[in-house]
Parts: sequence; structure tokens; C-alpha cells
Amino acid sequence: MTTNHPIIRVENVSFSYKVNQDQQIPVLQNVSLDVFPGEYLAIIGHNGSGKSTLSKHLNGILTPGTGDVYVNDINTRDRERIYEVRSQVGMVFQHPDNQIVATIVEDDVAFGLENIGIAAQEMKERIDTSLEAVGMNAFRHRPPHHLSGGQKQRIAIAGILAMRPRCIVLDEATSMLDSNGRQDILAVIRKLHKEGMTIVTVTHHMSEVAEADRVVVMEAGQIVLQGTPREVFAHQERLQELHLDVPDASRIAALVHQNWESFSPNLIANEEVVEEVQRHVINQAEASGT
Repeated sequence: MTTNHPIIRVENVSFSYKVNQDQQIPVLQNVSLDVFPGEYLAIIGHNGSGKSTLSKHLNGILTPGTGDVYVNDINTRDRERIYEVRSQVGMVFQHPDNQIVATIVEDDVAFGLENIGIAAQEMKERIDTSLEAVGMNAFRHRPPHHLSGGQKQRIAIAGILAMRPRCIVLDEATSMLDSNGRQDILAVIRKLHKEGMTIVTVTHHMSEVAEADRVVVMEAGQIVLQGTPREVFAHQERLQELHLDVPDASRIAALVHQNWESFSPNLIANEEVVEEVQRHVINQAEASGT
């Protein structure tokens, strides 16, 4: 459920990485984007499109070259309030090891809370709630380096949840995981979103994108396409031009539609393809009287 007032506003943002005194590489060009409370937003684009750079602007890790980013109406340029920004929008990165700082799981989740002086009893409650939310309570006394990649990523998410943010940004958070680890993280994300958390995910897994409320497609530092997953995946030729894939379900549906016109081409999930096949089988059976 979204409201009309965005939790994050990106307004005409351009950004360049500085190579040396005289050379800069432009990465974002006049990007504007709103993220609404309760929304599940996916940002996609091939390597070098600017999607990860944009995600790092959403909680002030990077500051715009020109333009502004507001988190809950706080400008990320206001470095005196940057902690407020980061308590509202938490980031989960590609490599969970880069976010794990303690030798015991529950100490790692406590790390951010200790930095802001949360009282012991509240800290315990937050740690318990966060570990429970990601299904890692049984591992609270384990060393993080003994865990799988997916389990480490769940601990990283728990550390963010303990800070009570309004939004979680996942920057390729499943790209280094095996299939089981990826499914674990997606299950956590689905659960958090269902409970009202705002989710922004940067990913190249189109099956993940299909679950979002809205998709933003980036190319050469600009937003070139956006809409619901069904609307975006309907542009298969344009996505191919941008070196982007579509879910297997979309590709199969489009191919079947070419030879079987009544078969819907705008499917994005495997279950939808199965249902469409079943519908046609039933219709054929009824038409033939069997």
C-alpha cells in the first residue's frame, strides 16, 4: 500500500566519478525518481548503466554532483543529518562479508545499535525481532564466517532491520549467492514487503524483477523505461537493444503466441504460463466435447 508522499525524492541528479584532476566519468545524467512508502521498486540496466550508482545516492553514500536527493524530506547534502537519512534508508550490498564486523552473529546485529546508544533492554528486543524476521534466531551465537553466503546476507539484513528503517535498498544483494541462497533472501524480502517495508532492489535477475510493483530501466545514466513488470517486459525488443533479458515465462509466452494467437503474450511468471496452458487445454476439450 503506497501513499502519495514519497519517502525518497531524486530530483535532476547528475553525478560523475573523478578519475584525476582533469578527468571525470559521467555516470548519472539528470535523473529524477520518487520512491513511495510500501513500494517494491526494481532498478535494472546492464553493467555501466548507472543503476548501482543511483542506489548509492538513495541513502547518502554518494552525494549528487548536481541536483538533490531527499529522504523523508531531509536533503542528503546536509551531512549533519546524514545519520537520520541512513536510519531511514538502509543498504544491503553485493558482498555480505563487507557488512559483517563482529565475530558473533548477535554482536554483529547489535553493532549499529551500540553506535547510537540504544539502551540494553531495547537493544535485546531489536536484535531478537530482527533475527526472527530473517529466520536466523537459531544462529545468533554462531560465528558469521561459519555461515553460508545466503545466511550471511540474512544477517546483514537483520543488522539493517535493527535500525528500524522505512526502506531497504538491496544493491545486487543476491548476485553472489547460489540458487538456494537467492531464494532465502527473496523469501525474506517478500515477507518484509508484505509487512509494509519499502523495498528498492538493484538486480539482473529478471525473475526477481517480475515480483516488483514497479520497474525502472536505466541506460547511459538515464531512466529510459519504467512501469509495472508486465508493462516493461512487454517491450522485449527494446530490452534486447539494451542488452537486457526478460523472464523465461515472458519469452515462452511470446513464442507460443506467435504460433497460437489466442495464447496471451503478456505473461511474466511461470505459474501464469501453466495456467494459460491449462485454460487452452480445457477450452479445446470443451470445444471438442470431450
